[in-house]
Amino acid sequence: MNSMNIENNIAVSTQGALGMITLDRPTHLNALSLSMINGIRNQLDLWRDDANVQAVLINSNSPKAFCAGGDIRYLYDSYQAGNTDYQDYFAAEYSMLTAIRQFKKPILVFLDGYVLGGGFGLAQACHIIVSSEKSRFAMPETAIGFFPDVGATHFLSRLDDIGVYLAMSGEQISSSDALYLDLIDYHVPSERLVELQTAISKLPHLNKEQIEQTIARFITNPKESELMKLAEVIHAHFAYQTVKEIEQSLANENNPEHQAWTQKILGILQQRSLVAKQTSLKLQQVGRGLSLEQCMQLERDLQNIWFDHGDLMEGVRALIIDKDKQPKWQSHNPKLVQILENLTAFA
Repeated sequence: MNSMNIENNIAVSTQGALGMITLDRPTHLNALSLSMINGIRNQLDLWRDDANVQAVLINSNSPKAFCAGGDIRYLYDSYQAGNTDYQDYFAAEYSMLTAIRQFKKPILVFLDGYVLGGGFGLAQACHIIVSSEKSRFAMPETAIGFFPDVGATHFLSRLDDIGVYLAMSGEQISSSDALYLDLIDYHVPSERLVELQTAISKLPHLNKEQIEQTIARFITNPKESELMKLAEVIHAHFAYQTVKEIEQSLANENNPEHQAWTQKILGILQQRSLVAKQTSLKLQQVGRGLSLEQCMQLERDLQNIWFDHGDLMEGVRALIIDKDKQPKWQSHNPKLVQILENLTAFA
């Protein structure tokens, strides 16, 4: 391995013609700081025309997480201080995601631990997604009064009612579930990821086809997906058009086999912010008919409005700042509902 440069909580190195960007903020489970986002973007710019780097691998040095999401505390502090750093953060994050998606060389990602929120969005932007059995995936934004963003309006909405369920509840799923839903491309055992990385780095040509043929030699079948067994019951409850109907349906489940699950999910939903649930549901419904670019733009428009009108500040206060876990959510917000209607009508 060539020399490693660690800066801004990112370790950059090369192994053969494989450029590696390793998330290196283990104390925060690799939550993406603005400097990490800019670091990834800048490194891709440096490698774009570098003939010595034929492909890029994004991974993590944390045994627990690939990436636990965005830097929520930073966004909160920025808004409270009255500056626009939080807007700059989102602009940089979305610019980075687009740069990854549009990169001309293959970008792989190795997931081996928590893949949450912004980390999930980062993984979805990569061209080849490899996960171990240790990964747990979620878009948990409604828990802090926000909505799944970073492209989730696109990648979750492709899962129809299951996407609605994941977006509203923020529930975690396993790598088996992620494979079943096509949210990852390959399942490779955790203990073989280093070996796989070495095998890829030794390829004479790091094109997508060669890389995927190499990965194929390492894949194993994960355990059966638990989510697959729940698909029917999820569809029965999350196909409704409104939050009220979904929650009513869960409350009225009369099959004893499913009641424990529906009661658990209903309990989770009832703790969430109403405006966050309404917005998450609406974005999932609208996202099905939009391109990725339209979905990303819709999220960006909504993010800037959300700090003033949504429940994010209260959610972060209750769960991260004061830790009283007693958020005082808005009971309704007609203005936000109207803004959402207008945005989605023109999307």
